Amino acid sequence: MRAIKAFPAKRLARLTVPTAAALKDACGSFEGVNNHLEDEKGRLERILASFQDGSIRALGNRDIRYVTAGIGSHSAVGETQVRKLLEEIERRKSYRLVRAIFKSLLASYRTVAVRHQLRVFLIRHFGSLPYNVQQFAKESGILEGDERLTAFSRQLSQSKDILNFCVSKGISSQILASEYGTELKLASIRAALADPVPDTIKELFSWTFADINGTPISDYYEAILAPFGKVVPPAEVQKVLMSTLVKKFRDPRIEEWPRLEGKSSEDRREACLGTIKRWLSIEYLDLFIKIIEATAVDRQFNPRKRFWLRYFERGVISDLTLVLASDANAVARRTRGQSAESEYMKWASLNALPDQSVLLMRLGDLVIAEWSHNGAMRFWKADSRSAPQFHLKDYSGADLRSGSIKIKVGSGYRDSIVHTPNGQWMTWASNAIEFHTGVRV
Repeated sequence: MRAIKAFPAKRLARLTVPTAAALKDACGSFEGVNNHLEDEKGRLERILASFQDGSIRALGNRDIRYVTAGIGSHSAVGETQVRKLLEEIERRKSYRLVRAIFKSLLASYRTVAVRHQLRVFLIRHFGSLPYNVQQFAKESGILEGDERLTAFSRQLSQSKDILNFCVSKGISSQILASEYGTELKLASIRAALADPVPDTIKELFSWTFADINGTPISDYYEAILAPFGKVVPPAEVQKVLMSTLVKKFRDPRIEEWPRLEGKSSEDRREACLGTIKRWLSIEYLDLFIKIIEATAVDRQFNPRKRFWLRYFERGVISDLTLVLASDANAVARRTRGQSAESEYMKWASLNALPDQSVLLMRLGDLVIAEWSHNGAMRFWKADSRSAPQFHLKDYSGADLRSGSIKIKVGSGYRDSIVHTPNGQWMTWASNAIEFHTGVRV
């Protein structure tokens, strides 16, 4: 960086010797790093070549430990290489190398192909492991089979004090940072969600994500959402799940969530996204109705909730933005403040009468603005230039009224549907939605 800063573009034509020397030194340092990386690659190739030509016995223990660290993380270190490696370690009778294999088991635990090989070897050399590792192995059953992880994670998820449980079972921070630690966390989440209790789930999530920086791997959102594809968790539990997921992965309607791996990965991902989006949409619908109830003089909020809830529960609302003027904003903040698990809820500002609010929705090929009070309901084709955009910070009243399409109302066509006291508006709205999208509930 010093070399680059000392190399301004204006002086390019009159390059001085000191500047050129500085730039050369900086590039030389980079070249050294590049050569180092190439040496590391060459070192692994050299070690693996010795597995083939029979010269593995000539390798030093450092080389053996080096390739041991590549188990599960380097494609060149497969089942055949692992078998030869274990045979050589057994011949050397080195307790340090045996311990290195246990570390490899933790680090490569999600690589099913070599897990059994490592377990069999470690069972045979159990006495060479340190006492604390032996105690952890006995408590966790890590060397006994995959089913022991399920039982162990169930114990953890039911613990009243997770940190104390970890200490008593020998679960160190190094173990939690390994692939085995990831699998233990995921299995504990699945176990806890089989019979979810809000406070237990909150404590488990706090422990699970405490040492994870940045966005967690996609397996976590699948472990949380997959059990609820067809069933709805208790309301308090659902709030904890939504709050955690939005904090860790962001709002899925705005941000791209990481992709899953394995069979049918895209279908599984879409199922998870469909679940969380449906939950979030219904949550915003509830807030919208509460705002209407608190700010509107009419009594249309119950019919509106019944009408829209059918579409939300069907999962056909693919995007949504809540837009609030000043008084409605204040009501929303008070409502959100009543629950610590509702901090993830966000909305836009509306430059209109202070008590008005709008629920902006995407349903198939339609964009729909549902206004509170007498603002009525307006429709746009989603590909129209005049259709309101989602997730803006601010909107004007004109943004959410101008350019809407005409909708059949009774025997004629109008720019909007007014929420008539007799409820006829529901028939007109459902007919319009079915006509433009084919969706009927």
